[in-house]
Amino acid sequence: MKLFLKTKKTTSTAWWIDNLIIAVSYFVLSALVLQLPQSQLGSPVWPPAGVAVGALLARGRSRWVGIFLGAALNSFLTSKVPFPFAIFGGLVPAIGALVSTTLVIYFNKTNDLLGYVKRFVIFALAVTFSGTLLQALLGALIVFWAGLIPWDIYWSVTWGWWVGDAIGVLLFAPLICAWWNKQSSIKSNDNPDSKFDKKELFLCLLILAIIFRLVLIENQPIEYFLLPPLLWSAFRFGAKITTLIAMVVAMAAAVSTAYKFGVFYKVSQESNSLIFLQLFMGVMLITTIAVLALVAENNRASEKLQEQVILKDKAYNQLDQVNKNLEDIIDERTKELIKANQEINSLNQRLTVENYRMSSELAVTRKLQEMILPRKKELNSIKELDIVGFMEPADEVGGDYYDVLQRNGRIKIGIGDVTGHGLESGVIMIMVQTAIRTLLINGEGNPVKFLSTVNQTIYENLQRMNCDKSLSLILMDYHDNKLYISGQHESVIVVRSNGGIEIIDTDSLGFPIGLTDEITEFIFELEIQLDLGDIVLLYTDGIPEAENQSKQHYGLKRLIQVISEAHKKPIDQIREIVINDVREFIGSHKVYDDITFMVMKRKI
Repeated sequence: MKLFLKTKKTTSTAWWIDNLIIAVSYFVLSALVLQLPQSQLGSPVWPPAGVAVGALLARGRSRWVGIFLGAALNSFLTSKVPFPFAIFGGLVPAIGALVSTTLVIYFNKTNDLLGYVKRFVIFALAVTFSGTLLQALLGALIVFWAGLIPWDIYWSVTWGWWVGDAIGVLLFAPLICAWWNKQSSIKSNDNPDSKFDKKELFLCLLILAIIFRLVLIENQPIEYFLLPPLLWSAFRFGAKITTLIAMVVAMAAAVSTAYKFGVFYKVSQESNSLIFLQLFMGVMLITTIAVLALVAENNRASEKLQEQVILKDKAYNQLDQVNKNLEDIIDERTKELIKANQEINSLNQRLTVENYRMSSELAVTRKLQEMILPRKKELNSIKELDIVGFMEPADEVGGDYYDVLQRNGRIKIGIGDVTGHGLESGVIMIMVQTAIRTLLINGEGNPVKFLSTVNQTIYENLQRMNCDKSLSLILMDYHDNKLYISGQHESVIVVRSNGGIEIIDTDSLGFPIGLTDEITEFIFELEIQLDLGDIVLLYTDGIPEAENQSKQHYGLKRLIQVISEAHKKPIDQIREIVINDVREFIGSHKVYDDITFMVMKRKI
């Protein structure tokens, strides 16, 4: 109890400290920006917007209070607006930052935006077209209500506000996340070689300074020459230093324009617009941070590759030692050749017996697989659907799974694919079928809990087996003319009775089974309405990845064409048409993977 109270008190203190730091930072930055000479074209960048989004990503969305306080104080003390409008002026950036960070975390499933290029792209799109746009619209509206601007310039003010906020977020949010993130995952984004050459860093900064002098003092139009040193920093110096340098470069360009010198000011005067400066900032920031994220990905890949190289070196060393030992053993065994021959003959006899035993085990396992597949009588007993299936293993025992179960009026349909094939994969497939049937008998109806329980069961068995296999799996419930899909597997093909084709991507509905013990947060359910005559095709990757003698893949496009042309036929004929087309495509070429598919048609 004492430990709980101590932890709660520490967390509360940290929350207040964080909010105080955010409020002061927001207020001070706002005041500094507003102290700059204000051009009639507006401010090209609004740093507090980036501080707001970065702080919520780095420290948690509960720190929105600090943003509200800092923005409200700025409106009341610096901008001198009436107190009620100052309250609204504090709420707008807090709401905008909450919207942006919520979307980023929802789509990325993490606050780490510097570790992967995909995550940074999602971050850039989310903040640009959500929170910053919302606070620009609301902020300009509040300024209009306060009587600070006339209505005829509302949209131009909104445009400038939006672009300034978006550039501010792209500039300062990565900086805050790199320097102030409370989670250790961000630390992995820095260069793993933390002892980089300080002379190299000095040279990079010197080149930046020289280019800046040419751009800002001598008005030379070579501003994009600043990109190579920034990319150099992204490759060599890690997230913290690179985001700091990018911030300094961008703010130097903005400040020089505010004080009416440099090439950016010159172009803004000629074009009567800040778009050139803002375009430069956007290109510079997005390119630099994207490269930084790419470098982080490459660093992780290099570490894994290095580990593999070390393991191979160890294996080679062990092999050399084994070879030396083998030579000694051969010399010693030469003296006992007659006795060794007798032992070899005995061993061959034992191996022959063992091979027979293993062949028998494989035959039994394959027979078990065939026995637990749904029988034609079971499928025909389903009143609502016509269902047929087909499974052909690539080896003696396959790793594909499909099943149709019916209990107490509930229809449960499943299809999956264990990585690889052979004895282990076949055993795992049997375990999956048993787990699903057990949960169905026990009346489990929640799709998330159902799939999560199957995953935990298989995961624990795989750990006991010391096996690194996993499987893709989707489960479907059918009732009330609707199909409810959950789990991650190949796409589901729906052919409507009028010939229309729908491809249902299941990547976002689940997670591979057996990789980790908890997948609840990744499981979602999708509902599909089935009308009379509609067909659903389920398959494993053995069909689209089947090869012919020219090393060409059968492909999903051909499968869709075949099922589309045959969708009016009975499903028994559809199955035979698909099987014959796949076999004709493969010809005499070797089959590398199990071939499994199911065809369903609503009949009442």
